[in-house]
Amino acid sequence: MTDSMDIITILILASAILVGWSVGKNSASNVISMLVGPRITRLKSAILIVSALMFLGALLQSGHVIKTVGDGIIPKEELEKDRLITLSALITTVLFMSLVTSEAIPVSSSQAIIGSLIGASVAMGAVNKIDAGNVLKITVSWLATPILSLIISYALYTLIMIRLAKKTSLISFGEIFKLLAIVSAAFVAYGLGANDTGNAVGLVIGSSTYTDSGIILAAVSAAMILGAVSYSKKVARTVSKDITLIDPVTAFTAQFSAGIVILFYTHMGIPISATQALIGGLVGVGMTKGTGMVNKNTIKGIFIGWVITPISTAIISLGLYEVLILLLPLAPYLTQ
Repeated sequence: MTDSMDIITILILASAILVGWSVGKNSASNVISMLVGPRITRLKSAILIVSALMFLGALLQSGHVIKTVGDGIIPKEELEKDRLITLSALITTVLFMSLVTSEAIPVSSSQAIIGSLIGASVAMGAVNKIDAGNVLKITVSWLATPILSLIISYALYTLIMIRLAKKTSLISFGEIFKLLAIVSAAFVAYGLGANDTGNAVGLVIGSSTYTDSGIILAAVSAAMILGAVSYSKKVARTVSKDITLIDPVTAFTAQFSAGIVILFYTHMGIPISATQALIGGLVGVGMTKGTGMVNKNTIKGIFIGWVITPISTAIISLGLYEVLILLLPLAPYLTQ
């Protein structure tokens, strides 16, 4: 039994790190694209800025989300009792995130993790242990995230940006907002690290697979940085080119609005999608220029992806749990 548990520990830790890498490759690419797409900074500079702030956010402010994921969906006791729930959820998230990234679809690791966790819990027979109230609160937050970001960005652009542009020279206005776009990208990256890192780390800590939160946080954060370095150009193009036209003012407005929403929910301990917040901000700015300036087909595809993500991962994780149960008796032979 010790050998099998050792293998499960290794697989959980490896899968958590791979989740971090997947988040960096998918979600961080969205933030990077906001700097590279409108030529605000070069790619290397954008990766450096986003990576540093993601790492900082993970280390300083991920504790609330870690607690929610590690104990607020399924009780910690259940995760400790059957660590295959955690393993199924993490592996499913890695597989799903890798698939959608290859298809240039910006999705939410939070939705993937929560969907996978629920699916594995159902397979384990712990439906009555799921905190329905917390799940409902998280689901409502997913719906509210892009809407809140849209409203903030629309108001910010119409009430401040347009008036400011009329009172500032074109050259000064552009230069000022290039700098502000960099600052706001750092703001979003910080929120991304603070919120999304907690998804993988929360399950590792909740299942008591590894109790040193500092080390596992650093490992998953480092994986997110590697994911950002590998940078999915396909996902980045979807966000930076296929939703609406982006300039430094648009980038700043969308990112600043998204950052406010992300940190608000992070402080509440609710795992949400930085991608949804950012896209909501972009749509809000696009709408100020007329609905024709927003690519409705792209938005429709992204929205469908958001709906499918938790449902698909729940189903996949449920099936994967059953497979892992069958393979568990073979685990001792894998160490020989």
